[in-house]
Amino acid sequence: MSIDDDKRPLDVHDAPIGINDNVDEKKGTAADRADMYRMGKTQEMTRNFRFLSIFGFSMILMASWEFSLSVSTIGLVNGGTAGTIWMFFVCWMGFLFVNTSMAEMASMAPTTGGQYHWVSEFAPSQYQKLISYLMGWMCVLGWQTSCASSAFITGTQIQGLIVLNNPDYVPKPWHGTLLTIAIAAFSVLFNIHLARKLPLIEAIILVIHVFAFFGILVTLWVLSPRADAKAVFTQFSDGGGWNSIGGSTLVGILAGVLPLLGADAAVHMSEELHDASRTLPRSMIMTTLFNGNLEEVITSPTGQPFMQVFYNSMQSVSSATAMASILIVMIAFSNLTMVSTSSRQLFAWLVLDQEQT
Repeated sequence: MSIDDDKRPLDVHDAPIGINDNVDEKKGTAADRADMYRMGKTQEMTRNFRFLSIFGFSMILMASWEFSLSVSTIGLVNGGTAGTIWMFFVCWMGFLFVNTSMAEMASMAPTTGGQYHWVSEFAPSQYQKLISYLMGWMCVLGWQTSCASSAFITGTQIQGLIVLNNPDYVPKPWHGTLLTIAIAAFSVLFNIHLARKLPLIEAIILVIHVFAFFGILVTLWVLSPRADAKAVFTQFSDGGGWNSIGGSTLVGILAGVLPLLGADAAVHMSEELHDASRTLPRSMIMTTLFNGNLEEVITSPTGQPFMQVFYNSMQSVSSATAMASILIVMIAFSNLTMVSTSSRQLFAWLVLDQEQT
């Protein structure tokens, strides 16, 4: 709260810039400074993110349509096209409630620590320390393993691209390992030496993310073979051999879960965001809504891995390679943003909050 000329209480979020005081590049707005003071935290990061860049950050990290194509085989084998589509709607609704709750907590406590900090404030007092400790380590392990898995997916997709262009190539596990290390090293080096360029890069990649989606969507829509609409939306299958359509469909729910993970990434960048208590929840909700609409359209009824789908549609190795390369580049930048998020979360958990407690 601040006081205006009439000595009336004024919410710092509603105050114009003149009353809010100067917007500081490191400390952000008066609202940011008030939030940090209330939480007992010292501003360590530079607040160089705005709404568009943090929205792009979350969209690129989630890479929903890219990951939807990459993991669609899981759902198409376990549940079929109907299982993939309907289970996605179930996941999307569930994530909408979860992310709305997190957005509300982020508006009250916009801190890099995220979930473990919220637990320490909002959980019953007798359980706060234990649950916060467990939550902190769960978040650390979750984000660190996400970085590794994203780099692995990108590396193995590069191998698939090589196979598409050179059928004589025999992919070896160690080839994929070296490519995974290369992708991870790129992400780490970028975050070390070009971190201040991250907001600009995220805005640029967001534009590519949107235009590439429509480019690939239109291509598949026009050139792919058609499937019967009734079969697409009502035909479930048990390709995984679970001897149960329901059980197989529940296994295939992973194809809906994976593209929707990561909406909380923006939370861990909150101490680098201007007017975080307002901008952050807006970004989280819009990210969930936009990624839901993308998946609804991109789900392919062909039942083929995405590179083969591209080739079957285009009947051209070079065209399929170009489309697949766009997707691989987008997932590589998704890994870059994951490294940014996980590094901030790890720093907050192991260093920042330890020093300020």
